[in-house]
Amino acid sequence: MAMAAIRDRSVVLRRHDYSETSQIVVLFTREHGKVRVIAKGIKRSTKTRCAVGIDLLEVGVAVFSGGRETSSGLASLTEWKQTLGLGGLRERIGRIHAGQYAVDVTAGLTEDWDPHESIFGALVELLTRLVDATDVITPLYFFQRALLVGIGLMPELHRCVKCGKATSLTHFSSFEGGMLCKTCAPAQREKRAVTPITRRLLADNRGPGEACGGDDGGQQSDYLGPFRALNYHLAHLMGKEPALARCILSVKRK
Repeated sequence: MAMAAIRDRSVVLRRHDYSETSQIVVLFTREHGKVRVIAKGIKRSTKTRCAVGIDLLEVGVAVFSGGRETSSGLASLTEWKQTLGLGGLRERIGRIHAGQYAVDVTAGLTEDWDPHESIFGALVELLTRLVDATDVITPLYFFQRALLVGIGLMPELHRCVKCGKATSLTHFSSFEGGMLCKTCAPAQREKRAVTPITRRLLADNRGPGEACGGDDGGQQSDYLGPFRALNYHLAHLMGKEPALARCILSVKRK
C-alpha cells in the first residue's frame, strides 16, 4: 500500500550528500516538525532540467511520504518548490552565520515529527529579517527567545529562581534555570555574571519589531549581552556550543 504524501511548508536545516545523485536533507516543517528526507536524484541533470539540489536555509514547500514507518526513519522527498526568495541573506557573511546558527539550534533542540508552529514562524521571520539586516544580533536574540519558549525551556528572567526576589539580580544560571540575586548567587557553582543593561533587556517582553539594535553592520547590537546569556543557556541544553556562535560573537566595534 502506497503511503500518503504529505505537503508542508519547510525550512532546510541541514543537508549532506548521500550518493552522486542524492542528498539527505533535514527539514523543519510547519505542521510536522523536524523531518529527515532522502532526496533521490536531486543532483541528477536531464536534457530538460539542470540539477540544482536543495540549499541550506531555503524556505519552500516539500512533498514527502513515509519516515515514521520506515526502519531508516527517512521520508522520501518527491517534490520541492522554493517559495521565499532570500537573496540578500547571502550577500553578507554575518547574515549567513546568523542563519546557520538558527538552524543549528533548531535542529539540536527539537525532536523528529514534533510540530512547533510558533518556532517555524519565528524561524521564517528571522530569515526574512536577515535579508537586509545590518544588525544580526537583535533578530537572532529574539529567535533564541522564541525557540526556548516553543520547546518549554525558557529560563526565569524576572526574579531569582532560588528565593523569588525580583531585585538585585546579578547572575544567570543555566543549571538552575534563570536569574540569581546577589544573596543566592554565591552558593551556586554554575553561573555567569550579567550586567545591568543585560538584565534589563532580558526582562523586557517587547517583541523584535519594537527592539533597538546596532545601526551599522560592523557594530555590536544593544542585545549582544542578552544574546550571550541565551547562547550560554542553549549551549548548556545542547551539551555543546552552537555552530557559528564564535563567529557571531567575534564581531568587534569599529
